Amino acid sequence: MKYVYEFHLLNNWARDNREFRIKMNDDLSGAKYQSKLEGLKQEFLSLPYFQKSSTWMKSLSKRQRNLVPYLYDQNLEAKQKSFLLHAIKSSIPEERRMFRTLVDVLYQTCDVDVLWELVRSSQVAHSERIERRMEPEQSDKWERFLQADEPVSYLAEEGYKSDNGFIEELSTYYLTENMPLFKYVLLDMLKIADEDFFIKEKKLYQKYFSDGSNMEQQEMADNLIKKCKLNRVEDLGKLIYEKLKTYRRKPTLWKNVGEDERRRFANWIMRLELKDFFEQVDKSHERYQYWKKFILKLEDVVVTDGKRTLIMYFADVVIIEVLATGAVYIYDNHKFKRHFQSKVDKYLTDKEKTYPRGVFPRELKRSELMEKYLTIEDGWLTHIGEWQKRFDERLKLNLNWEVDRDVLSKKEAAIDEGEA
Repeated sequence: MKYVYEFHLLNNWARDNREFRIKMNDDLSGAKYQSKLEGLKQEFLSLPYFQKSSTWMKSLSKRQRNLVPYLYDQNLEAKQKSFLLHAIKSSIPEERRMFRTLVDVLYQTCDVDVLWELVRSSQVAHSERIERRMEPEQSDKWERFLQADEPVSYLAEEGYKSDNGFIEELSTYYLTENMPLFKYVLLDMLKIADEDFFIKEKKLYQKYFSDGSNMEQQEMADNLIKKCKLNRVEDLGKLIYEKLKTYRRKPTLWKNVGEDERRRFANWIMRLELKDFFEQVDKSHERYQYWKKFILKLEDVVVTDGKRTLIMYFADVVIIEVLATGAVYIYDNHKFKRHFQSKVDKYLTDKEKTYPRGVFPRELKRSELMEKYLTIEDGWLTHIGEWQKRFDERLKLNLNWEVDRDVLSKKEAAIDEGEA
């Protein structure tokens, strides 16, 4: 009688504990594999133009064939790219392990238009063996994923609606943060995300906004401003301001953000700047309470002179207010630009420079902005007696401003309700 020894217990355990199986993934971070990949690349680039791709693939070892997709680069010459894609396609039926490699290359190169169909073909050719290495739930996910015509949008939606968290959900599709496609999935997801997501994934937003290009920052800013009440995402709003300032101050950094979003964000940040300036003394400061009613007209604010001077830009005038004792100067926009704006621009530019520890940019002094003879008619005002009433009279008479607090408060209340 002949006996055959079989690993029944081990096989049963492996069947019931699939989560402990080793994932299909070549470690290309090691020097050994990097060396093999570089050698394969040099061989590929030196192939004669008459070489057939199928012939070349047959000359390679199994491991080398599995590495071939890593040679793909969107910047390859057209003939090289065609040769390589044909070589990969012809090898798919025999190379089961190429599925995982193709997924990795897709995520690294982001060339969805070219590589997505190859990933699908590989899965179809080896679906049974590939599914064995996955949990049933993950296998079902991949089956649905591979039916998607727009893989980036599909992953964005799946990551957004998952209870597991965005990063964790994408990892079930082998997509991790260190892969370039992750960023594009995130950007696509932000188009459909609601306010709760921005709050929940604040750190993720901060990381990719800080590291992103200006185009990506504009896209991320536009989505956040559209979807969120800015007071609920104040930290993210301040980050946007830190990087992009406002449309008035840095117009080129906001050119792809919607006009309503630009205006809404600028209005919100000016409210914060105005409040922060006067709260150095008292949050109920009478000067803050006065200028607060004009917040909807305010276009930009610059704080200087050791946080003692406030430059307020409106559509028609620039107003210089002071935290301590001193008069208010009101200049026509054009005169201010001609006589003073270059000083303000230099101050703002110097503030953005990097200095050694303990070295700070020179402050723009209030005295450098004080020229009484350049102010508009009755544009030199002091905080004496019933100064609020006197200011209202001058602003209404000389600038035709609405100064009635009740009228202005109704407009402000509508904004407050949207940002609460």
